Order: sequence, then C-alpha cells, then structure tokens
Amino acid sequence: MATVVAGDDVHVGGPSSGTADGHARRDMRTRILQTLLSTVLLGFLLNWRYGYWVGKVDHWVLSPQGINWADPDKFRGDWILQNAPQPHWFFDVVTWFGASIDALGGVYLVYWLISLAIFGAATVLLAHRWAPEHPWVATVLVTVLGAVTPWWLLGTGSPMLAIALPGVMAGFLIYLVIAALLTGSYRMAGIVSVVTAIVHVQQGGVAAVLLIAVAIVLFVRERRINWWLVGSAVASLAIMFAGLKARPVAGDLNDFVQACQKLIPYHCEATSWPGFVLWQGLALVGLAILSVLYMTRQSWPVWAATLGLSAFGLLVGVTVDRWDVPTLGTLAQGLNIYRLGVLLMPFAVWAVVLPIFGRFKEWQRWVLLAVVLFLGYHVISMDFYEPAYPLEKPAGGAWMVAFAFALTVATAWVGRSKNTVRAAGVVMALSVALSMAANPSITLKALDPTFIQDADLREWGEAVQRVVPPGEQLIAPPLAMHMRLVTARGVFADCKGGPYGGPAWRDYQDRIEALGGFTQCTHAIADVYKKVTAAQIQQVASRYGMRFVVFEGDDNAAMAGLKAAGWREVLGPYKSIKNYVLQAP
Repeated sequence: MATVVAGDDVHVGGPSSGTADGHARRDMRTRILQTLLSTVLLGFLLNWRYGYWVGKVDHWVLSPQGINWADPDKFRGDWILQNAPQPHWFFDVVTWFGASIDALGGVYLVYWLISLAIFGAATVLLAHRWAPEHPWVATVLVTVLGAVTPWWLLGTGSPMLAIALPGVMAGFLIYLVIAALLTGSYRMAGIVSVVTAIVHVQQGGVAAVLLIAVAIVLFVRERRINWWLVGSAVASLAIMFAGLKARPVAGDLNDFVQACQKLIPYHCEATSWPGFVLWQGLALVGLAILSVLYMTRQSWPVWAATLGLSAFGLLVGVTVDRWDVPTLGTLAQGLNIYRLGVLLMPFAVWAVVLPIFGRFKEWQRWVLLAVVLFLGYHVISMDFYEPAYPLEKPAGGAWMVAFAFALTVATAWVGRSKNTVRAAGVVMALSVALSMAANPSITLKALDPTFIQDADLREWGEAVQRVVPPGEQLIAPPLAMHMRLVTARGVFADCKGGPYGGPAWRDYQDRIEALGGFTQCTHAIADVYKKVTAAQIQQVASRYGMRFVVFEGDDNAAMAGLKAAGWREVLGPYKSIKNYVLQAP
C-alpha cells in the first residue's frame, strides 16, 4: 500500500487505474485539440500570406515523374527526367497515386495538411514541456509567429509555405524529431527519423546524425547503448544511401558548386549574399541558440547534440563558404549545409516567447526580453529574398510595436497573474494578424486545390497536348519554367530543371547557352530569349531533332524568320495566354 501526498493532504493507497486512465485520455484529447488548432491556424495564415500553390514553383520539377508513371504519354522522352532525376521518390509515388485517380490536387492538399499537423504535433509536445502552465497560449503564439518567419533562412527555403512539397513535410518532420529528442521521447524520435528519410533523403540523413549524437550523449551519461536510437539512425541512413544510389543528385562537387553559382546562388553561394542579409540570418540563428535556456542543466548535452550541433554546423558552413576557404567552402556547398537553417527556424520562434515561459529571475527576464526584441526586429526586417513579406512595412509597422508592448507586459506579470499572460498572448497573436491585414500586398484568398489553378493556362496546356504528339519536345523560353508541367511535354531546357553534375550538367550548360545564356536565369531577364534569332532556333532544332518551338507574345526576333523559313503556326493565343506554337516544315 502506498502513501500519496497531494498538497497538505495525505491519502492512504494510490489513485485507481480508472482515474489515471481518465486523466491520460483527457490529456490526449487536449493535445489532439491543440494540434488541430495549430494545423488550422497555420494553414489559414500561410494561405493568407502566399495563397495556396499547386502546380506551381517546385511542382514544375517535382511533379512530372509521378505524372509520367500514371500516363507514359506525358513527358515521354523528357530530357530533364532522364538526366536530372530528383531524389524525392516518395513524392513521386504520391504524385503517381493522385494522377492515377485523377485527383492530384486533392491528394496534394491532404499531403500539405498532414505536413501542417506534424508541425502542430511538435509544437504541442514542446508546449507541454516548456510552457506547462500555458500550453494553449504557447501553441497559438508559436504557430502564429512561425507563419510569419522569413522565407529565406541563410541559403535554404523555409518549410513555412502553402504548398505540398517534400521539403515542407520534411522540415516539419525534423522539427518533430528534435522536439522528441529534447523531451526524451526517443522511440518517437526514431520512428519519425525513418519517416523523414522516406520523405526527404537529405533531411533523413541529418535526422540520423542527430539520433547518433544523442545516443552518444546517453551512452556517456548512462553507460548503455540506446539501441532504438542507433537502429533508427542506421535505418534512416540506409534509406538515404539507397535513394541517392538510385538517383544521384550530383556526380562531382565542383560541378555542384558551378551549378550553384549559375542557377541558385541564393541557395548555396554565400559570397553573393549582401552583408545585411547575412546579419539578419545570423540574428535568427542567435534566437534559436537562446532556446537552450528552456532546458535544465542535466539536459543541456542533448540540446548541444541537436540544436547546438546544427547551429555550429550552419555557422561554420556559412563562414567557410563566404570567405571561399579552400576545400571546406566547396564541401559546405556540396553538402548543402544550409539545410540546417530549417532545423533552427522553429526554435528561433520559441525563443521569442522565452521571457514568458522560461524560468528566470526577474532581472534575467528583462535582459532576455531586450535581447529577444533586438534580434527579433532584425529577423522580421528580412525581406530581401521574400516573395510575400507577411507584415506591414517597415518591419511590421505599428501593430508589431503593440506585439512588443504585450510581450513586455506579459514578462512583467508572468509570476503574478496567469490571466494577464493569457490576455497578452491574445494581443500578441492579434497584433501579428492585424499587421498582416495592414499590408496591402497581402490579401486573404480562397483556398483552391485545383492542380494548375490558372484555368486559361491549364486549357492552353491541354491544347498543346493535342497539337504536339507525345514524345516531341518543345524549344521554349528557359524562364517559362511552368511550360513543361502545363503542357506535359518535355522542353529543351529551362532555368529550373538543371542537373547538378557530370556530363548532363555540361550538356545542360550548352542548351541554356544556345537559348541566350544563364543571365536570363540568374537575373530573370525575359528579353534574352526574345532576342534569340531564327538561325539560332533552327540550329538547335537541327542539332537536337526538335520540331516545335514556343514563343510568349509576338515580339520575338525569331518568329517572323521561322515562318519565312517554312515553320507554321499550329497554335495561337488562347484567352489570356498570348503564346504561339510553331512546327518545323
């Protein structure tokens, strides 16, 4: 018989199993409701900020393979599929399934909603550990603040996007991996790590490294091997290596570096980034480092093995790349070390509310508040690469001043009144929403899950499929990166679907140069293709056996010359789409 002490009362015996089970069920229901709230709130805010994307941006590159599996006539003979394979095989399976049942838009929407739910689950897990007195407030604030974090995180894109992508789901999965490791939920961390490797091979490798690092910490502390962590790490690495073996991304590091410079310098060429952008990225890293203050001294080594290791790797990678350190700079680019920014982003958000939820002396809270406001101001000022800056400018406007005031009030009253903290949390969340509402470039949009949402563009693509037989390729503007997906026909080359090494990279460079060069890609200059001559188009067609060319508008230097040479127009403008398709004689 046990003696249970509760406050000043002493009870003989223990609580009945029914009472314990009832408490566990209530706790589980609460966590599920909080996860649903976070999912819905994050989806609403991201759709408000960007508008839900489907059949756009990264889908231009990631969707064709699965569509081709479902209908081999689509993208038949596509040079990009054959020479620039993407490593995201699971997304190809998802795409194949959606295309096979003619519900690709709906399947992508479910994929995205699952991604958001993963973020919610990770946030709720941490909220009950780091803010046990205010888990609802913490869940809402971290979700709202996460939705307005910068799109660009020191070379990598944030998972906070309104689109179904492997990078989005994997970014939230690895957030859940780290949350599980920090809270001692090692079995969950292992399972989620394996799922991460299935969804995104590179982030799966990162998750495996974190599991191994924590397993080492536990071995040093407890003198025993946590086989669950080790086994999950081995499984994750096996999946990663199998995926990269089947679909190698880059054959040579130097080729990859050259591709970075010519195609995606904003992703992996730190020497090209403005100094103030670097500083703003470092401010975000600084906030993430502050998350260590949520941890007890006993758990600091686990934090060091996860977030500490990630921050260190990112900072070293940026440094050696920025200053072109021989070998190391190339290695940082080749390993795409900037992916580590995705790991740090949600914990930078947690740091913003640290003065409220952390356990500190009063003077420590005020010092921490000053640091958080200073770093946070610089983070929300980051709009250099931003496709949809989420707040009123400059730097959030007057409503973000209201946010800072509410955060200050909550800091002052955190030990005195729970209701004041809750009220301040509501004010902070509303301040972010009102700052978004005050931004004229952000408008609330209806969520449209239709694959390729522009009806005119979608119908034009279907018309192209009727006049361009399967297996034929299009000579098209490299900047018209949507054209390949819309028409379900391969293109000669575009600025999005480039390989990252080997003979295919050299062939790709020749193709882009034949259509005007890489300047049009790196500086988004559409006029480059418009100035390509009829002789250049005919040379490409003759060398590569291509019979169809596409022009956007009628102000192209080559169009009249091609018609004079016998090329005929097989498709003209359609509704709002002012494109022309010409066929060789």
